[in-house]
Amino acid sequence: MTEYYGNLALQRRRPTATKAIKRPASASRLDIKTRRIPVTATLAPEQTSLAKAKAIRRSLARQRLKMLMGILAIVFMLTGIFALVVYRQAMILEMNFGNLAVERQIAKINQECSQIEESLAQKTNLDLIRRQAVEKLGLQDPARRQIVSVVIPDSDRVVYASAGTSNPDDEVYLANIFSTLEGYFKTLNQQRQGD
Repeated sequence: MTEYYGNLALQRRRPTATKAIKRPASASRLDIKTRRIPVTATLAPEQTSLAKAKAIRRSLARQRLKMLMGILAIVFMLTGIFALVVYRQAMILEMNFGNLAVERQIAKINQECSQIEESLAQKTNLDLIRRQAVEKLGLQDPARRQIVSVVIPDSDRVVYASAGTSNPDDEVYLANIFSTLEGYFKTLNQQRQGD
């Protein structure tokens, strides 16, 4: 058996004494051809460890690149959402300013209309209109008996019924109708006493 000192992973493998390999009886029958590989064709252990380290670095670089691309995609997505919100707010604000401008125009036009109506009312001569109505159309002033005066009460006679149940057999419904009718006649009596 070969002796090793220290860490076995870092030690070079020392060649062992060649021992005769016993082949099973079935293997000797098959006539297996062996191919010898020269020592120069195999990589040294340092080269294989360098190749493995390089492969690990490449895979880590790919993972970092993927992570960076993912972070950039998230940043661009959030920037796009923020830009969309800001754009919509800008559009709303612009429309709001447009509405305020239209409201100012409406107020200005209403003011001009009221000024025109006032100037028209000032230019109107009611005596001239009355004289033309009597002379051209044959109208005359009403007599005392032709004037009818209508007295409008201060309070209304309408009494609204509250929403009750739809079943007429129910005592609560009938009591509600009775109180509504009573309220109507009370307001009717109060108006007669006031006249």
